[in-house]
Amino acid sequence: MKSRNYWLLIALAVLCLAELGAGDSSKVPPELVGTWNYTSMTALKNGKPFGTVHFQPGQWTVIFNQDATWAMKPPSPPAKPGGLNGSYAVHGHDVEMKLTNGGPYQKYRFAIEQDRKTLTLTTKESTISASREQ
Repeated sequence: MKSRNYWLLIALAVLCLAELGAGDSSKVPPELVGTWNYTSMTALKNGKPFGTVHFQPGQWTVIFNQDATWAMKPPSPPAKPGGLNGSYAVHGHDVEMKLTNGGPYQKYRFAIEQDRKTLTLTTKESTISASREQ
């Protein structure tokens, strides 16, 4: 009888931990939701800036929706007519973006600063700065 109670307790603990982990990754932070205009992209080489491109408002935008979908309008010529879109998941300060077909798009480390008006997306290869569309 003791053995059965022990295994039941372990199973319950595992289920509780699994539920907590799943809940954290599915939450969409409200400060990320909205339309963001890319202002600049800096290429990184060995973690150091290696050239920066600046964008005009509306030239390159990404929209993060509350339902964990995203849409992007890249600069012309677009990689795909109508832009790119898909779904995303947030894990702490990482946002993993997937295309509509389920294929990977990009995984960024993100930070939101200046009273939720500036978004920074970082990978090993680049840092993107964006401002919230008013």
